Amino acid sequence: MNPNETADRDEIYALLGRVVAQLLQPGEVLPLQEIIGALYRAGARTEDPAIQDACDRAIRLLASKLN
Repeated sequence: MNPNETADRDEIYALLGRVVAQLLQPGEVLPLQEIIGALYRAGARTEDPAIQDACDRAIRLLASKLN
Protein backbone atom coordinates (compact mmCIF):
# COMPACT_ATOMS: atom_id res chain seq x y z
CA MET A 1 0.00 0.00 0.00
CA ASN A 2 1.49 3.34 -1.00
CA PRO A 3 1.58 6.38 1.36
CA ASN A 4 -1.27 8.11 -0.51
CA GLU A 5 -3.56 5.10 -0.08
CA THR A 6 -2.69 4.95 3.62
CA ALA A 7 -3.45 8.66 4.06
CA ASP A 8 -6.72 8.28 2.14
CA ARG A 9 -7.74 5.31 4.25
CA ASP A 10 -6.89 7.14 7.46
CA GLU A 11 -8.89 10.19 6.33
CA ILE A 12 -11.93 8.03 5.53
CA TYR A 13 -11.75 6.22 8.88
CA ALA A 14 -11.41 9.53 10.76
CA LEU A 15 -14.45 10.89 8.93
CA LEU A 16 -16.43 7.73 9.70
CA GLY A 17 -15.47 8.04 13.36
CA ARG A 18 -16.70 11.63 13.56
CA VAL A 19 -19.99 10.81 11.83
CA VAL A 20 -20.67 7.75 13.96
CA ALA A 21 -19.78 9.60 17.18
CA GLN A 22 -22.31 12.31 16.33
CA LEU A 23 -25.05 9.76 15.60
CA LEU A 24 -24.58 7.35 18.48
CA GLN A 25 -26.79 7.46 21.51
CA PRO A 26 -26.09 5.29 24.57
CA GLY A 27 -27.52 1.81 24.13
CA GLU A 28 -28.65 2.46 20.56
CA VAL A 29 -27.91 0.29 17.53
CA LEU A 30 -26.82 2.30 14.52
CA PRO A 31 -27.77 0.79 11.15
CA LEU A 32 -25.21 1.04 8.37
CA GLN A 33 -27.79 2.76 6.16
CA GLU A 34 -28.09 5.57 8.70
CA ILE A 35 -24.33 6.11 8.66
CA ILE A 36 -24.36 6.19 4.86
CA GLY A 37 -27.20 8.73 4.93
CA ALA A 38 -25.29 10.94 7.36
CA LEU A 39 -22.20 10.80 5.17
CA TYR A 40 -24.29 11.70 2.13
CA ARG A 41 -25.79 14.70 3.93
CA ALA A 42 -22.38 15.83 5.21
CA GLY A 43 -20.96 15.67 1.70
CA ALA A 44 -23.92 17.53 0.24
CA ARG A 45 -23.73 20.34 2.82
CA THR A 46 -20.04 21.12 2.57
CA GLU A 47 -18.34 23.41 0.08
CA ASP A 48 -14.99 21.64 0.63
CA PRO A 49 -14.20 19.29 -2.27
CA ALA A 50 -11.85 17.23 -0.07
CA ILE A 51 -14.65 16.50 2.41
CA GLN A 52 -17.08 15.74 -0.43
CA ASP A 53 -14.57 13.28 -1.88
CA ALA A 54 -13.91 11.68 1.51
CA CYS A 55 -17.66 11.28 2.08
CA ASP A 56 -18.10 9.71 -1.35
CA ARG A 57 -15.25 7.26 -0.73
CA ALA A 58 -16.58 6.38 2.72
CA ILE A 59 -20.06 5.78 1.27
CA ARG A 60 -18.62 3.47 -1.38
CA LEU A 61 -16.62 1.60 1.28
CA LEU A 62 -19.67 1.08 3.48
CA ALA A 63 -21.96 0.24 0.56
CA SER A 64 -19.55 -2.52 -0.46
CA LYS A 65 -20.03 -4.03 3.01
CA LEU A 66 -23.79 -4.23 2.40
CA ASN A 67 -23.34 -6.48 -0.64
